Amino acid sequence: MKKFFTIFIVATVSACASAQSSVLADILQDLELIKREVGKLSLEIERLSAENESLKKALKDAQNAATSNEGMNAATASLRAEINSSVAKSQSETLAIVRKELDSLASQTNANLEKLAKAIGAKPQGQVQTNFSENYPKMGVTHTVVRGDTLSKIARKYGSTVKWIQDANRIADANRGLVVGQTIFVPTKE
Repeated sequence: MKKFFTIFIVATVSACASAQSSVLADILQDLELIKREVGKLSLEIERLSAENESLKKALKDAQNAATSNEGMNAATASLRAEINSSVAKSQSETLAIVRKELDSLASQTNANLEKLAKAIGAKPQGQVQTNFSENYPKMGVTHTVVRGDTLSKIARKYGSTVKWIQDANRIADANRGLVVGQTIFVPTKE
């Protein structure tokens, strides 16, 4: 019986060793699978880190571009305001020069009409208006005179007055001061 117990013990130990060996093999296989999965996860983490850095850079570039665009918009607005101011000043100066020249021309015309009237021995029918008011709106439109236009017709068309048009364009005679093709400034309230 001793022999039987020995064989039984050897067989039991063998079976236990074989079972342990099988469990050990399974554990080793599981560890190998875990290593592979950890490797895959490490690669995925590296890829996500690189993508994160790329997104951070893109965000920073976009923020810099937005800041740059705001600066450009502000500079453009400032430049536009400066140009508008310069244009308005230039228009005002040009109108003043034209008015001065027209006044001078009107004075010369009056003087020449008086000389002509004296030369032919007649009195002039009337003086050409040389005093023009500055009291009219500085905003308005331009109008090119066509056949049949009168100052009153033009004034009605644009919501202006004959006096404003005469003053703005230094038109001495409201009845004879227009020439077809002539461009005049028509002051308006708005």
